[in-house]
Amino acid sequence: MKLRAAVLALLVGLSTAAVSSCGKKEEVKKGEAPKAEKGAPMPKPLTSLESQNSNLPPGHPKLPPGHPPLNGKMPPGHPPVNKDLMSMHSSKNMTKFDRPIRIPEEVTKTWKTATVDVVDKASGKVVKEFKVHNGETVKYGGLEIKVLYIVPHLVLDNGYTSGSNEPQNPAILVEVKENGKTIYAGPIYQKFPAMYNINHPRYVLILKGISKG
Repeated sequence: MKLRAAVLALLVGLSTAAVSSCGKKEEVKKGEAPKAEKGAPMPKPLTSLESQNSNLPPGHPKLPPGHPPLNGKMPPGHPPVNKDLMSMHSSKNMTKFDRPIRIPEEVTKTWKTATVDVVDKASGKVVKEFKVHNGETVKYGGLEIKVLYIVPHLVLDNGYTSGSNEPQNPAILVEVKENGKTIYAGPIYQKFPAMYNINHPRYVLILKGISKG
């Protein structure tokens, strides 16, 4: 009997110790990060969040945890983005210039002609091609297209201007009317025709190129 009682007491003592051990939280040494539970994702280190938030413009709210890092790289397969175009916005319903036009005189004297194509949206075919000079208006399909400026390197610097006199980012500033009403006033870029264009159900304008002649 005494032996049985001793074994029973030993088993009870071991069970109590095991329960106490399971309920006790693992102590974390000072300065040491806690270990994640098995299968649970580890939180991102603060330095990682600080790094991706440092790429945001001044005044922009910080990114929430888990947001893809903004490291200046686009997703695989995305076309490269010209830095001069980073501050642009949608051209939808843009019927007047949203900032001053400050094209240097040297630029207007150098670049005199633009080749502009009118493209049918449905077929994707060029239905009319024009060679247009600064200040000239051409007409097609009820549209009146006035080329105000031919710019070799259009940038936005408190207004529309040219970053240089070299054709690094060719564009034209146009005013387009239909039935006497302005339907678009803004830029059209040679390299990025879809970024800014006329708000028309049938046609789009494509800047094919600019020249000095």
